[in-house]
Amino acid sequence: MQAVINLALPFFALIFTGYLAASARMLSEHTVGGLNTFVFYFALPALLLIEIYQAPAASGDLGALIAGYYLPGIALFFTALLIARRFIGLRLADASIQALAAVFSNVGFIGLPLVILLFGSEAALPAVAIVMGDTIVMLGLATALIEADLGDPRALSALAWRIAAGVVKNPIVMAGVVGLTLNLTDVPVADPLIRYGGLLADAAGPCALFALGATLAGRPISQGAGETAWICLLKLIVHPALVAVALIGVFDLPPVWIAVGILQAALPVAANVYVLAQRYQLRPAQASTGIFFSTALGIITLSLLIGWLYPL
Repeated sequence: MQAVINLALPFFALIFTGYLAASARMLSEHTVGGLNTFVFYFALPALLLIEIYQAPAASGDLGALIAGYYLPGIALFFTALLIARRFIGLRLADASIQALAAVFSNVGFIGLPLVILLFGSEAALPAVAIVMGDTIVMLGLATALIEADLGDPRALSALAWRIAAGVVKNPIVMAGVVGLTLNLTDVPVADPLIRYGGLLADAAGPCALFALGATLAGRPISQGAGETAWICLLKLIVHPALVAVALIGVFDLPPVWIAVGILQAALPVAANVYVLAQRYQLRPAQASTGIFFSTALGIITLSLLIGWLYPL
């Protein structure tokens, strides 16, 4: 329990500090946007690149990790989609947003700093594999269903190109690719470059958490208590439970990789869900509410989970 307090409390306190700063109007909307830009385009990519480059050589466990993480995730996505359609009465596009919220974790601003803080460089490779998989698989799946429901065949035919372009333009994903390439080819990197990347990487965790809190303070909190409770249950409890069953009971993976997979599944809803909902005007206020409360409740559920996984 003391390890959980020592590790988790300062981690989540940074999120709360950013929230308080933005709520007290110490930060303007443009300031928060600039901080998010620094984190997304500079600090987090540097953290990933350095950690993956310095990590132990990549193993053949990536396929098992992807299967153990995404088979339960896809099953939960379609289960949530079916329930939203049949029992809640949502149209396919709205149901796709709700299903995405059940499985799309905040692996960038929370997940990457958290698992690297807990497990070091060994956690970098499985973490970036999940970041890339979420961008390609889960976000792509939800977007395809939305485009199909909204009935724009030209948009649907161009979807694969847009997803590919989104992956290429994502600095976190590309940093992981570059870091993995350097790791596999054992290309030497000049020490000044490593130190430069290390300086940026050191800022990633604190700035990402502070920026997340500040961003949450600017999100609208609207109606939909029942929907929010349902999404929080699926995202914070059901999703990690299903992934844990798969990774522990079915696939033979290193303990740290198992812990990373379960923790990534247990993270709160990612802000990308709100971005997608707002882009298509599919209940963005409800999506924002789900992100806010899943993050608040995730402080408790993640702390308990860390207490169980950290000895691994």
